[in-house]
Parts: sequence; structure tokens; C-alpha cells
Amino acid sequence: DETIGQKASGWTRWPGGWPEEISTSLIDAVFSARATYETKHGKGVLPLVRCWRDANGKAVNDLALLAKQISEVGPATWATRFGSSQHSPGRRTEDPGGPTKAAAVLEAAEKLTAQGVRSADHISDETAAAVKATLREVRGVGYATVNYFLILLGRPGVKPDRMIHRFITEATGKAFSDAEAEQLVTQVAGTLGVASHVLEHAMWSYESAKASR
Repeated sequence: DETIGQKASGWTRWPGGWPEEISTSLIDAVFSARATYETKHGKGVLPLVRCWRDANGKAVNDLALLAKQISEVGPATWATRFGSSQHSPGRRTEDPGGPTKAAAVLEAAEKLTAQGVRSADHISDETAAAVKATLREVRGVGYATVNYFLILLGRPGVKPDRMIHRFITEATGKAFSDAEAEQLVTQVAGTLGVASHVLEHAMWSYESAKASR
């Protein structure tokens, strides 16, 4: 009650993600890692993602087209055109395409396409685990990013990023692993009768607003 309260009606609303848009979801998930998602002045990752989405037609749900788009000009040039040349956490200069988040998106898109995952309808209950494993092979794409990618596509889950860890640590006085944080949020969401990503987003919004102050 001292933070977000126990009634979902008072929480920050989950914006809905990008159902049926696998490329938009991948770009959003990778570029939002340790970055400002949206500011009150219209800056941040989300406006860039929306701009890319509005200009790219069929590519929004076709990883092969996304990979082709990036590889034709190179990750560095694509990143500049996209509007962010930010490096991906944990990625190195010698990694395929370099250290940028654009290079991580390209590598992820190529790996998923090679596994036969090209559009949103290729991800199901049967393939989700394999998709997660494939994405985790990409340096700089971590646990939270992989979960967020699937959440953006409309699948249940929790993105245990630094804001969620901060919320949980402040509430419990304990530190948790990503998997433990995901399990805890899922359990609490079930108790409250809400989807796990809805609770997680409310927690994230609370901590983000507090950090900005």
C-alpha cells in the first residue's frame, strides 16, 4: 500500500506491447535495456521504435527483412538512422557487427531466422523455450531482455530488470536472482489476480518515476 497499492485499478496501465510484430518487439526489447524508455519531452527508446515501425511496413513482423535491412548498410549506419548508437550491455568490439545494440538486434534476428522463427506466429508454447535459448546465445541479450521480447509479443512473463530488482529489494530487504525475481512477481500477481506483466509494469513505473525525481 505504501508503493503501488494492491488494487490494479490504481496502477500505471500496461501499454500493450507489439502483438504480431516480432521485429518491433525485438528492437524495443534490445534497445530499452539500461536506457530511458520515454521522457515527458518525447525522447527515449519508445519514440524511436514507433518511428521505425511507422516507416517499415512488412518488416515489423519479418525478422528476415529486418536482418536484411541492417546487414545491407551495416549495424553502425543502421543505428545512426534509427537514432541510437548505444552499446549493448556486455557486448564487445570483437562480437559480430560490433558492440552496438543494433548489432545485437541483427545477430538475434539472424539466429532466430536460422531456427525457422521469422514472424510472431512462429512463437508458441512449444517453441518459446527454444526461442529464449537462442536469444541468450547473443552476447548483450540477457535474461530480462529475452523475457521482455516475449512479453511485448503478448506472452505472459516478467522482465526482471534493475527497476524490478530495486523494488523487490526495498520491499523485502533481500537480493534475488533474475529467475527468483520472476518467480516472486508471478506468485504475487497470482495472489492479486492479475497478469504477471501487469504487476511488473506497475512496479517498474513506480521505480522509474522515483528515479527520475
